[in-house]
Amino acid sequence: MNSLFLLEAFLLFAAPGPTNALLMAGAVKRKRAITLLAAQACGYGIAAALWLSFRPLMPADAIQILKLIAAGWLVVLGLRLMASNPINVSESGDSLSVLATTALNPKAFIYCLAMVPMNAKPHVLGAYWIVLLGMTAATGSLWLLFGKRLRGGRSMADKVAGAALLGFALLLLRPLLAAAAI
Repeated sequence: MNSLFLLEAFLLFAAPGPTNALLMAGAVKRKRAITLLAAQACGYGIAAALWLSFRPLMPADAIQILKLIAAGWLVVLGLRLMASNPINVSESGDSLSVLATTALNPKAFIYCLAMVPMNAKPHVLGAYWIVLLGMTAATGSLWLLFGKRLRGGRSMADKVAGAALLGFALLLLRPLLAAAAI
């Protein structure tokens, strides 16, 4: 693992995405952000453990199916956030949304399937898993700080996060729609 790999991982997880949008919105809504960071860590930890474990067995079509599932989840969550009269959920409900969104986040499988070398030995995969958790904790904290500075209150944060989630769903579906059109 070199400095370039660490920079690429940081940029991947710092980039706007579904989990980061939820962290930003959560920071606007409440002062207790530790539960959201813990939910993010659990989601990425679970996703990365699965991707790193099963990647040699993964058929090519499985990634497309997972993209569809992730896009569907993002649409549901985005519409819920953008609703004119959103459902008020408890802090644990927001944490569950962050956990599920993170576990389905395409960044986890990009990291595990495209960035981590395919010939990495099992004991080295553990180091890559730890780097993922460290990077996501650092970048998630940055998004929480950004959310605390965001003006416009809870309603604005929900609408911005909802629109971002719908945008990410469309980005996930774009290659699939192009392939279906051919």
